[in-house]
Amino acid sequence: MNKLDNNSGAQMSSKYLFSNGSTNIGSASFDPLSNTIFTLNSGSNVLGKYNVGTDTFSTLQLPWPANNGEIYANIAIANERLFTIKESASNIVSVCELDKVTGNLIFEHTYATPALSGASDFVFCQETNDLILLVNNKIVKYNIVTGTETSFNLPSGTYDSIVVVNQKLYVTKQSTVSGNIVFTIECYQVSTGNLMSSNVLSNTFTEIDEGIRNLCFLGATNEIVGTIISQNEIKLLKFNINTSAESLTHLFWGPPYFLGDMVATSSVSTLSTKENLKNSKNKSIKNAYNMAGQKISPDTKNQVIILEYEDGTHKRVFQK
Repeated sequence: MNKLDNNSGAQMSSKYLFSNGSTNIGSASFDPLSNTIFTLNSGSNVLGKYNVGTDTFSTLQLPWPANNGEIYANIAIANERLFTIKESASNIVSVCELDKVTGNLIFEHTYATPALSGASDFVFCQETNDLILLVNNKIVKYNIVTGTETSFNLPSGTYDSIVVVNQKLYVTKQSTVSGNIVFTIECYQVSTGNLMSSNVLSNTFTEIDEGIRNLCFLGATNEIVGTIISQNEIKLLKFNINTSAESLTHLFWGPPYFLGDMVATSSVSTLSTKENLKNSKNKSIKNAYNMAGQKISPDTKNQVIILEYEDGTHKRVFQK
């Protein structure tokens, strides 16, 4: 687990996690309430828990799926609950909820949308309560509150990764133009699937090992961050969703399997409701944000939120 500087991409610290069987650590998700990054080693079916504040790591052996040919793949934290995709021979079968303490299966929803085969990405939209799955050029949403499944298709093309910001789904796409590999960041409305914007990046490549993947969002700078691997050079891409400014920074040398997932974190202190009321009693709230920097209702309960006051100050609170 490497901690990177937000601005330069320089490595600030490193933590050794798994001991063996780590050929497929391809997913990670951050739980702000427990200040923990959850990782998944699909090869060994092991769930990892890395506490950002205490710099400690523990593992949990997950019960194997009942079907021997199936594995748990991508994971996502959704309202403090742990969800994972279940695959069978590269065919995506279902979305499962697992107990974060025991690893036991709590609930499983078998996908009804057909032809879910191939590489995928998996995120959660807090405002709409949708777990969002990308498979090729198909978007599948599963609502964890209503239990309903909906989907829409993206235009034909090669899509790599997704991230959600303020109910907008940002998707990275690659194409070949005059022998050069060109990347585009498309933005879709989560609820409708309507295309909101499309930005062609100025950086092009003649050869890539892996397109833009491992997307996360830095709320403090309004930047989408991802990785590109070209000729065994792993680079950090940053794209500002407000200004469309982009940058590309060298991280390190290595083949694609050197790199797993990437998450943005913010260490927080959980406050009681009584403390929240005491500290904000005489202040007028201007805006409220979740830990990803997305604007939400100031009345949002049961999660850590950031309150912005009219006097320009900010406060992290936990409202029950």
